[in-house]
Amino acid sequence: MKQRKVGLMVLWAIITLGVYYIVWNYKFQDEVREETGKGIMPWGHLLISLVPIANIVYFVYWLFAIDGRLAFMGAKKGNLGAVYLLLSITIVGYLFVPMILQNKANNLGTIDLPQKEKTQTELRVDKYAKYFNN
Repeated sequence: MKQRKVGLMVLWAIITLGVYYIVWNYKFQDEVREETGKGIMPWGHLLISLVPIANIVYFVYWLFAIDGRLAFMGAKKGNLGAVYLLLSITIVGYLFVPMILQNKANNLGTIDLPQKEKTQTELRVDKYAKYFNN
């Protein structure tokens, strides 16, 4: 996932009057979906966020889901979904929730996902690849 400086996120959010967070949310959703294979396409996420009432319900769900996906990717355990929810109902929370999520993503550890076994052809290619990578 892309590393972003949290301080610059706040600055961009202030300069763009909050529009930066919409762009950040789109990109963040796309990066998490690419890493985990879970979630909807970012444009679907954006469309849902534009529908009144549905956006509130989806946002609550998304806060809990994104925390689980970040934990799957190697973030420290601990369900902060309730904290995100409480913060998100205030205007101050609107600034802090993306910062907390980005900070958590910035601190991701590397995890070893299960590797599929290589085929005989892949093993032969690996064996002779050293001769061609000079």
